[in-house]
Amino acid sequence: MPKLLVVALLLSIIPAAAYAVVAAHSSQAPFVSSTKLASLSIAVSGNATTIGSDSAPHVPANHVLPTVPTESSAQSSPSAHADVSVSAKISNQNDAVMQFNVTSVTLKIGFTTYTGTNGTGIFNQHSLIVVIHASVSSGSSSGMLILIGHASASLTTSGSTTLTFSSPQSKLASSDFLSLKGTLTIS
Repeated sequence: MPKLLVVALLLSIIPAAAYAVVAAHSSQAPFVSSTKLASLSIAVSGNATTIGSDSAPHVPANHVLPTVPTESSAQSSPSAHADVSVSAKISNQNDAVMQFNVTSVTLKIGFTTYTGTNGTGIFNQHSLIVVIHASVSSGSSSGMLILIGHASASLTTSGSTTLTFSSPQSKLASSDFLSLKGTLTIS
């Protein structure tokens, strides 16, 4: 019985020590970069692949058709060259997250150019994830540009880093999947 009492006392001390360490770190002011950054720009290019091409066979909902990947099926979806440029103002920044408001966005897919002036984004400095949502339009058609990608390095001061947006997470909703690579620059 005395061994059980010793173990119980040790287990009760460990959480108290852990809480003390967490409290000590929490009481310190979080690190905030002394340099407040004002703007962010992104320039990426790559490929756009049409979503839902008619090359897929139509099968009733209650039937399952086995999928066998082949080289010809991968090339059956129409694709075109794509370029995206984004300009934004940084609205909130700390050591972990940089939030920004999109002031201008241009998306070119083939010969079609989409433009927009509003959107939001976030750059997580720890996971290096960049997420952008922006409304774009070209003539009478409009859509939501969704870019979810990964930066190669964190930026706490002015500079640039390589940025990759992968398909199918990045897309012009209901139109094209985007696979892009380029540069993210902050100042």
